[in-house]
Amino acid sequence: MEFKQELETGTFKMVGTTETTLKIKDVASKCRLVKTDNGVKVELAYTGPNASKYLQYVEKHREELTKYLMNPDEADLYEWLETSHQTAETLKKHEKEKLILYVNFDPDTHKMLTGIADENITLKLGSPLMEVNINEITRDEFKLSIYNMLLLADEIAVMMGNHDLRKMANIQIVKTYLSEIFDKFHDSAN
Repeated sequence: MEFKQELETGTFKMVGTTETTLKIKDVASKCRLVKTDNGVKVELAYTGPNASKYLQYVEKHREELTKYLMNPDEADLYEWLETSHQTAETLKKHEKEKLILYVNFDPDTHKMLTGIADENITLKLGSPLMEVNINEITRDEFKLSIYNMLLLADEIAVMMGNHDLRKMANIQIVKTYLSEIFDKFHDSAN
C-alpha cells in the first residue's frame, strides 16, 4: 500500500489501492484489440474474479493499454512508467536535467540495482530500471537484463527528450562495468 501526505491537512491518504494491485501486463493479458471504423479499441475479454477492477483499470488506462498491446516490445517502458508514477508529460520536465545511469551493487547480498540518478547520486524518477541478484541468474540472463535495462533507459530518455541520458544508455562502459561485477562476484566465478 502507498500513502501520500496531503499538503493542506498533513494527513496521510492511501493512493489508489486498485492501481497498486493490478499491473498493465496482467490486465493486457486479459484484453484484446478489436478493429473498429475509427481504428482499434481495447476490449476486456475477462469475466472471472475481480472483473470490475479489471474493467475500471481498462477504462482508466485505455490509451496505455492500446499502445502496450500494439507494441509489446515497449512493455517494460509502460511497466516502469506505472511503478514510478511517471507519464510522458512528467518526464518532459526532466529534459534539461543532468541525469546519469546509476548502478548500486551490494557485494554482501550480491544484489544489483540500476536507475536514473542526478549528479548527487540521488535516485530519480521512482522505480529502478533493473534489480537482480547476480547469484540467481546465468551470465546470459544477466546480459539480457543489461540489454533490457539499457533499452528501457533509452526509451525513457527519448520520451523525456534528454540527450545526455540517451548517450549514457548507449555507452559500452556500462556494459563492461556490469559484466566485470558479474565475473568478480557471481558464486560460480569464486
